[in-house]
Amino acid sequence: MGTPDQPDTDSVLWARVLCGEPSSFAAVYVRHRDKVFTHAGRLVRTSHDAEDVTAMVFLEAWRCRTRVRIVNDSMIGWLLITTNNVARNKVRSALRYDRLIRKLPPPEMEQDHSESVAETVDQDRQALALRKAYRSLKRADQEIIALCVLEELTSTEVSELLRIPPGTVKSRLSRAKAKLGQLMAPTPAGQINPVGSTGPTGVTRARPLTAEEGTP
Repeated sequence: MGTPDQPDTDSVLWARVLCGEPSSFAAVYVRHRDKVFTHAGRLVRTSHDAEDVTAMVFLEAWRCRTRVRIVNDSMIGWLLITTNNVARNKVRSALRYDRLIRKLPPPEMEQDHSESVAETVDQDRQALALRKAYRSLKRADQEIIALCVLEELTSTEVSELLRIPPGTVKSRLSRAKAKLGQLMAPTPAGQINPVGSTGPTGVTRARPLTAEEGTP
């Protein structure tokens, strides 16, 4: 068993999980839940959705426990890739639900100003633009940025996790950074282009995912 100074690695904990030890699964969950939740928050609309995605990611980890990939004694890479997949499915479900709701006749009710008031208490504009830009990237670009930039895994670690050559990792990361930079490029007036607009480089600005974009 590990100690507070030298906790067990994910490899050790997961080996115990495979032997049916629930406390080891709980330890993995506590270790990685915040990172999974934070990454989910970049991909879905609300914190409630992010909580749902986090729960589903660890449920998937348990369901696929014999197929979890651990690189350098850590399974965070596998968890983040799974978060991408689960979030995409969540977005597709939300889009289907939204389309269904739009087909229903609107209820008759008095005007409610609470939404407009809530919108005035907004997040920092630059952070929101970055989040939307990240969501608009393809899944492969999101994965490579999450692993190399956000989690600071090495090219060798990502290569082993994704089963691609280290050189491919570097080239994918370079292209993904360039795309994100184009999406975040300011207009001549120094403002972020509106969502869905086209900037001077001809790159369409970040916008909500469509059903087609959510398809792996």
